[in-house]
Amino acid sequence: MLPNSITMRDTRFLASALALSAAIGCDSGSEPSSDGPTSSGTSGNTVNTASTQSTSATSTTGSSGNGAGLVYTTGMGCTPGSLTTNYTLHGRWEKLKVAIDGLEYFLQVNQWNEASPGTQTMQVGTDGYVFKMTAQGATAPTNGGPTGFPSIFIGANSNNATSGSNLPKQVSSLSAVPTTWAWKDAGTLADRNAHSYNAAYDVWFSEGADGEPSASHPSGAFLMVWYHKPFDAQPVGSIAESNVTVDGVPGQWNVWIGNNNGTPIVSYTATQSISSMDFDLMDFIRHAVARGDTVQNSHYLTNIFAGFEIWRGGLNLETTSFCAEVL
Repeated sequence: MLPNSITMRDTRFLASALALSAAIGCDSGSEPSSDGPTSSGTSGNTVNTASTQSTSATSTTGSSGNGAGLVYTTGMGCTPGSLTTNYTLHGRWEKLKVAIDGLEYFLQVNQWNEASPGTQTMQVGTDGYVFKMTAQGATAPTNGGPTGFPSIFIGANSNNATSGSNLPKQVSSLSAVPTTWAWKDAGTLADRNAHSYNAAYDVWFSEGADGEPSASHPSGAFLMVWYHKPFDAQPVGSIAESNVTVDGVPGQWNVWIGNNNGTPIVSYTATQSISSMDFDLMDFIRHAVARGDTVQNSHYLTNIFAGFEIWRGGLNLETTSFCAEVL
């Protein structure tokens, strides 16, 4: 039996992400497989404000088992809670739905790529992490989609829905989407030949107000934020802008624009890998809207995912903390 609840501290919403598409464009998501996005648009005006933001940054290294990059602290995110119950997810489509202070969240193995053999197992809520890949034997060529997208999410898709997440909500009505995510690479980035994966958010937008809760692919747009990009795989599409500064967000970003099965996708890839960051996701949404080629003010935010698109390796990758709120 699945546990009925997992306690978290000061966390309204936990986020997840279905698979993000890579290289040539791929399916991603939960059963049945859903299409995943990754792209971003042409240069445009940034429209975000963060006058009270104070950012500090420290660095970590992959060989230490930490998150392979910068740790950004901005004060613009939310405060993650701590899981106190544990469970093991086996199989391509196994999911865990938990209730936290009356709100619901999903964690999922999400091994959607049926062409990639091998076992993936996700351990949830043990030893201070949210989830950890305790088995990862699946592989996929990096000129196509990943093996899947083990992740955590809020929202509704493929007839899996969380309550209390304040989704769907029209982009024009959003005031803030504070989020915080930290991950560890367990030393895997010391050997890039054996390990190839990203660490990324996947954010879905619909054209309709109902948020398309049964759909496995959004009708409006995809927006992705890659904390880490492997050397041999890329988002869907091509680079439209390089070394972009997004108002309110630390670091610099490359912006990729593409199309995933008819849905535009914008992907922001960090020019230097990030292991932990608290920020307002609305900053990226505003930037994308200002560009005018993917996310629109008329769209509805429907799902927020965070996790790892894995092509090979990645054993013991873990999400150490996560939260997301929709205001």
